[in-house]
Amino acid sequence: MAEHAHQVPDKYGAVTKIFHPRISSYHRRLIAGVPAGMLALACIWFMVAKRPTPVFMVLLGLMTLGALFAIYSTLRPQIVVKTETHVLSGRLFGWQAAELSEISQTVFAERLTPRQAAGKELTGMAALRYKGVPALWAVNAKGKRAFRLDGRIWDAKTLRAIATAIAPQTTVYRVINVTQMNKQHPGLVTFNELHPGWKSTTVGVISLLFLLALALVALLPEETLHQFKIL
Repeated sequence: MAEHAHQVPDKYGAVTKIFHPRISSYHRRLIAGVPAGMLALACIWFMVAKRPTPVFMVLLGLMTLGALFAIYSTLRPQIVVKTETHVLSGRLFGWQAAELSEISQTVFAERLTPRQAAGKELTGMAALRYKGVPALWAVNAKGKRAFRLDGRIWDAKTLRAIATAIAPQTTVYRVINVTQMNKQHPGLVTFNELHPGWKSTTVGVISLLFLLALALVALLPEETLHQFKIL
């Protein structure tokens, strides 16, 4: 797991700068971790309160571990490191690395809005929901993506500082939609940026289904649970 500067492999050279997200950006990750957290708590409660059979105990234990892993992958420490020759971003396993010599410029969006907001004047909850997040790409001389940072994790101020540190030139957009960005810089926008909520939605739906199943089982009479060999 790549979470600290001292874990940078020697082949990338000595570390010259270290960046971390500001604390103000953590609320998005905390919200994203709520469904998995509720599932983990529900599984632990069911194991302690109901004491199911060993088979179901193992299944619930695996579900708990999966939920805790999802929480950790969302909330784990984030780091970007600049060395004399590379810029690196910590991943869950290993590092995302790019040679500084290959980066011709960075493209920075203070707010990258989703497709749902394209060409619309949004108000109320819709304006809040589709407000967008910052985004940063480093591109090579051919305009291809060499390095990318997720604005759902990183704040705009830190991303701007990273953009300045790793490239001599930065193209800045105050507000731009993903569809516009895809037209102006083909190949930069990824599936995750075109569909920014798919991961959190998937985890939320799966967690909700498991929570409903646990709630249903918890409401059943103990005789029924014994018949199905759950207890």
